[in-house]
Amino acid sequence: MEPQKLSLVGRLCGSSISHMRRFVFDVLSAGPIPNHVAFILDGNRRYARKWKLGEGMGHRAGFLSLMSLIKYCYELQVKYVSIYAFSIDNFKRKPNEVKYVMDLMLEKIEGMLKEKTIVEEYGVRVYFIGNLKLLDDNVRHAAEQAMKATAKNSRSILLICVAYTSTDEIVHAAQESCEQLCDELQALKPSGAPFGKISEELHEMVHAAQESSEQLGNELQALKPSGAPFGKINEIAREKLSGTPFGKINEIMNGKEEEKPEEREQGEANGEKQEDKSEEKSKEPRGKEKQGDFPNGEKLENASEEKQELSNGKLEEKSEEEQKGFVKEMKEVQPNIKLSDIERNMYMGVAPDVDILVRSSGETRLSNFLLWQTWNGLLYSPTALWPEVGLEHLVWAILNFQRAHPLFEKRKKQF
Repeated sequence: MEPQKLSLVGRLCGSSISHMRRFVFDVLSAGPIPNHVAFILDGNRRYARKWKLGEGMGHRAGFLSLMSLIKYCYELQVKYVSIYAFSIDNFKRKPNEVKYVMDLMLEKIEGMLKEKTIVEEYGVRVYFIGNLKLLDDNVRHAAEQAMKATAKNSRSILLICVAYTSTDEIVHAAQESCEQLCDELQALKPSGAPFGKISEELHEMVHAAQESSEQLGNELQALKPSGAPFGKINEIAREKLSGTPFGKINEIMNGKEEEKPEEREQGEANGEKQEDKSEEKSKEPRGKEKQGDFPNGEKLENASEEKQELSNGKLEEKSEEEQKGFVKEMKEVQPNIKLSDIERNMYMGVAPDVDILVRSSGETRLSNFLLWQTWNGLLYSPTALWPEVGLEHLVWAILNFQRAHPLFEKRKKQF
């Protein structure tokens, strides 16, 4: 009879506690409930030393506390729960301790796949977040199997951060964004898009201009002592420049389009008239030469200097308005890395920013955990070691969050 009485008392106590917990959760649900709660599991080894437990027993006690808190969060309708299970820096610990943690992780992952108690009850989808290449092959394989087995669940999300640091995550996101940008630029070149046209054609034309610069200079110099009128030399030089890559470069930089046939014919007719006028002007005294001619060879020298600048890969200087217009055009057509690109390529890109970060043992350090995602969240640091953290600590964290919620919402609107 005695065992039966104890069993009955245990069931009654368990039922009473469950009803009291649901009542507390109903009261909390009257206020805003956090969407994402994260935990830093700090104090497992100190807990083992405090109670003189064997090596590794503190981690097992911490795992039991973790499962209880995850269950409480899902009962409160908290959709995202993140845990800092193992940092990249933890690989620097003693090899036997690292091996024990890896073995424990493998054991719990395999147990979760077999039993699926919390996973099935709350429809949990599991993500393993971090540089999984650093894990042992068997642990990584088990993690991949767990993610695959829960891929269809969507009611609750559990993010287990292993082989993770926030700095590694940010570097990874930046590298991925740069690689994607390079792929986009490569795709633009053959498509005829504006950036591909500017980058590819301009490069080819500057190269061609460098090759033809010497030949063009010789032709211009040969025209000078030939006795041709200066106006005529000016026209010939301009025609030669317009027919070389120099002219094409100027057309692209100035945004000019290719001349239509009617405009070209009209330009040729105007050119003949201009030629007649230039011959008449050549008969005038030298003192009446105008700015468009080559008095004393000054304009010819300027053209040579301009040619030399182009041969060195420099484009002709434009007016301030033209330069601003060109810069604006380049900004419009040239892709760049945006904040949304970085956030999309984060390991934690599958979850929103953290609302509450709980770190046990009274520590207020983030220890390189979710630095990017905790900019507008509450940090709660109970003095209890991680295996000692329970329901009362979670309730107090949520009450503090509800009190500060208006301030968090105001910050979100500002940014």
